[in-house]
Amino acid sequence: MLNKNHCTKKVMMVGSAEKSPGGVASVIKTMKEMPFWGKHDCFWLGTQIQSGYPTKLWYALRSYFVALFKMWRYDIIHFHTVADLICLVIQLPVFLLALIGQKTIIMHIHMGNQIGEHTNDRLFNWCMRKADLIIVLAKIWKEKFDKEWFKDLGTPVTYLYNAYSPVEALPYEERKKHILMAAYLNDNKAYQVLFKAFKRIKDDYKDWNLLILGNGEVEKAMSLAKEMGISHRTTFTGYLTGKKKQEVFQHASIYCMCSYQEGFPMVILESWGYGIPVVTTPVGGLPDVLDDGKNALVFPFGDDESLANKLEQLIDDFPKCKEISEYSQIFVKQNFSKEKINSDIEKIYESFD
Repeated sequence: MLNKNHCTKKVMMVGSAEKSPGGVASVIKTMKEMPFWGKHDCFWLGTQIQSGYPTKLWYALRSYFVALFKMWRYDIIHFHTVADLICLVIQLPVFLLALIGQKTIIMHIHMGNQIGEHTNDRLFNWCMRKADLIIVLAKIWKEKFDKEWFKDLGTPVTYLYNAYSPVEALPYEERKKHILMAAYLNDNKAYQVLFKAFKRIKDDYKDWNLLILGNGEVEKAMSLAKEMGISHRTTFTGYLTGKKKQEVFQHASIYCMCSYQEGFPMVILESWGYGIPVVTTPVGGLPDVLDDGKNALVFPFGDDESLANKLEQLIDDFPKCKEISEYSQIFVKQNFSKEKINSDIEKIYESFD
C-alpha cells in the first residue's frame, strides 16, 4: 500500500541529449514542461547524441562522469532506451552505477514491434530483469510483453503514452497544398512508398506538392525523387526546429507516415495538434488509438497504391479534411494532454515507497 507520508522521490532521466533530434529527446523535452519535473527535482542526463563519433564519445564519457558524482542524490533512475542496441550499451555504465547504488530503476522502452526482436538478446533481457519497472509506449506492447515476448521476465510492465504539447493551429482553409512527411529518412521510414504514391496522382493534382522535413538519407531521397520525375514537386527542408518547423506544420494539408516500425510516434500527436489530417500505416502503438476515417486514414504497410487512393480521398473531399482536422485537435487534447500524462507519471513514481 502506498505510503502517503513518504518523501518525494528525486528522479534522474537518462536518455538522448537535449540537443539531439528524434523522438526520445522530444518526449523528455515535453516531460520537462510538466509539473512532476520540478516536484521530483528531475535531472536530464544525456548519454548519446546524433553526431560524429568524437562527439558521441564525448557525450558518453561526460555522462559517466556526471552520473558518478550526481547519482547519489537521486532515488529513481529513469532510463529511456530505443531499438538500436548500441543505445543500451552506451547506457550500461550508468545502469551499473544505479545497481551498485541500489537505486530504483525504470526502463522506458521507446520501441514497438522491434521489442520482439530482442527476446534472445542477453544484455536486453538482463537489463529488463534487473529493472524495478518496465514502461512501454502503448497497451498493445504491454500485452505482447506479458503474454508473448517475455512471459517469464518477472519485472512488472506498464504502459505510458507520450504527451502532446499544445500548439497554435491555423484554420484548415488557410493551409497550403502540401503533403508533409517529417522523419529521419531511411528504409524504415519508407519515404519511397510516399514517392511512388505521389507519382501515381501527381498529374491529376498539379498544384499539390511534397514537403520532406528531416535529415538522414537526404541525398539518396533527392536522387530517387529525380529518377521518379517528382523532384520539381518535392521540397527537402532538412531538419527544422522552433518557428521554422511550426510554420511547416501549420500550413500542411496532409501528413503522411509510411513507417514499418515505430514506438508511439510523437509526430502523429504533433500533426493532430496542428489539425493536419493524417494518413498512416498501423505502425507501433497507433492501433491503440487510431479510428480509421475519424482521426486518420489507414493504409497497409508498403502499399503505395492504397496510399495513393487515401491521398486522393482527402484531396478530393475538403469537408472531410476539415472534419478530420477539427476532430483530431479535440482527440489529442482529450487523450494526450500534459496534465493527463503528468498524472500517470506521478502515479508511477509514487508507487515506489
